[in-house]
Amino acid sequence: MSGTPSTSPSRKVSMVPIKGILVLLIAVLVCALAVGRYNGPLPTVEAKLTTTSSSLPGHFSVTFPEQGESAVGTENLGVITSTSNQSPVPIASVTKIMTAYLVLKAHPLQPGQSGPALTMSAQDFAGYQNALSNGYSYLKIEEGETLTEKQLLEGLLLPSGDNVADTLGRWVSGSDEAFVAKMNETAKSLGMTKTHYADASGVSETTVSTAVDQIKIAQAAMQDPVFRQIVAMPQATLPVAGTVYNVNSMVGKHGITGIKTGSTTAAGGCFVSATPVVAGDETHYIIGAVLGQVTQQSLQSALQANADILDQVRSQFKLYTLDQPASGYGELTTAWGSNSPLKASKSVQIFGYPGMKVNYSIDPQTTKLPMPATSNRATLKIKSGEEVQSIPLQNLQSINPPGVLWRLIRF
Repeated sequence: MSGTPSTSPSRKVSMVPIKGILVLLIAVLVCALAVGRYNGPLPTVEAKLTTTSSSLPGHFSVTFPEQGESAVGTENLGVITSTSNQSPVPIASVTKIMTAYLVLKAHPLQPGQSGPALTMSAQDFAGYQNALSNGYSYLKIEEGETLTEKQLLEGLLLPSGDNVADTLGRWVSGSDEAFVAKMNETAKSLGMTKTHYADASGVSETTVSTAVDQIKIAQAAMQDPVFRQIVAMPQATLPVAGTVYNVNSMVGKHGITGIKTGSTTAAGGCFVSATPVVAGDETHYIIGAVLGQVTQQSLQSALQANADILDQVRSQFKLYTLDQPASGYGELTTAWGSNSPLKASKSVQIFGYPGMKVNYSIDPQTTKLPMPATSNRATLKIKSGEEVQSIPLQNLQSINPPGVLWRLIRF
């Protein structure tokens, strides 16, 4: 009996273990991702401004002379306003503000110091004789005489010695030409875009500037306490010249404590002035500039016109209290929704004038969590002109770390 060969029944591979392994792997992966999310670094707590700027209440008001050009500013706020006709004009001895500024930059003095002594050379004496014979302003000197840096600055800024300007320029830079180049380089660096110096004294009609530019150099020079001290002196006593008097006859009047006069036929009467304003525990200086006053008494006209400007604006410079926004100056924000307003804990005061724009920026102090309420968490920086004031800001609400669920499901 023939028979068919026997075959064994086919075997099927079970898929259950493979599916189980895949599920397990997926579960492990999900857990690993969840653990990674949970333990991963948290997004930064950000400090954001609610407003980037504001303006002080009111409108700055001043009436300038009808002729020439004028401007007003302060030593820390820069140029505030000016006449529209800011064209380069001769500035006469107002030039010596830059000369004195560069001398003190090259050879700084502290109040009470006299600085090094310079011996007057034959060239220096020839400069004195030239000024004398041409009717320029001068400081009387003798060849071989020694004068300290401070005495020379007094001779430059009080009687407005043209010969002293040249002497000091050569001391700083080695030659008249090198010093004039330095003057123009410095003017450019200070943003004096319409100024050109041709000499250290202002005798040259081609030494020109604008009222706005003269506010800028005066602003820089008034940062130096020795400069401020000298320009406020009504007189000084020097070895050969004896007692010399400040050409600025307004010193001590209308609260004026400087800065420099200038007067030639080409320039007319010019005056850059300063008057102090006390705000809290700080002293600031209003700076006025008047150029191109041409009358029968040109210099006196410039002096009076400038004094009138200072009298108009003096009361407008003071401490102003900023109005804090109802929602605070800023806000702490997080990706997980734990946010808080940022407010200053006390009123903020700033020195300024009506209508002045105030700019804000903000920096967080720490991102460490948790952040309890009413602690300093950011710094508000308030900028006006060259002044920057830093004010601590507090969070009104606690900033807590994110919860477990947010940590696990964040994307």
